[in-house]
Amino acid sequence: MTTIKFKNVEPSHEVERNFDLKYERIKAVYKGRIDACTCGCEGDFHYTKHYAEYKSKVENNHLLLPLANDGEVEFLLQDALVYSDTARFFVQMSGGYNIKVPTHTEWKDAEGGYVQMGYIVDLHWKDIKLDGTKINL
Repeated sequence: MTTIKFKNVEPSHEVERNFDLKYERIKAVYKGRIDACTCGCEGDFHYTKHYAEYKSKVENNHLLLPLANDGEVEFLLQDALVYSDTARFFVQMSGGYNIKVPTHTEWKDAEGGYVQMGYIVDLHWKDIKLDGTKINL
C-alpha cells in the first residue's frame, strides 16, 4: 500500500495541515454516515491487516482478523482522496486521530432531513509495528 496524501485538511481546532497517511498508522476506514454515531449500523468499517493483528496480539481480540482487508482499505482511501478538499481533522480520545471526508448527503425519512455520508479514516499517532510478538507503539 502506498502513502496517501491529504493536503490542506481543515482543522477542528488547530491550524490547517497536510497529512501523509502512512499505512502503518491506519487502523480502519469507515464508509457510511459520518454526522452521527459510527457504530456500523449506517456504514461499514474496513480494517487493515496490521491493525487486526495488533488487536489480536495485544488485546486478545481475534474478531477483526477475518474482517481485515488491505485491498479494500486502499480502494476506499483512493476514493476518499477524490474528496480530500472536504476533509477535516479530529483528535480522538483513544490515542489517535481521524480524518472525516464528507462526500454527499442523503435524505432519511425517519429523521425528516438530510444526513452527511462519506469516509472516516481512523489513524494512530504512531506507527503500529508488529515485531514478532512485541508491539511497538
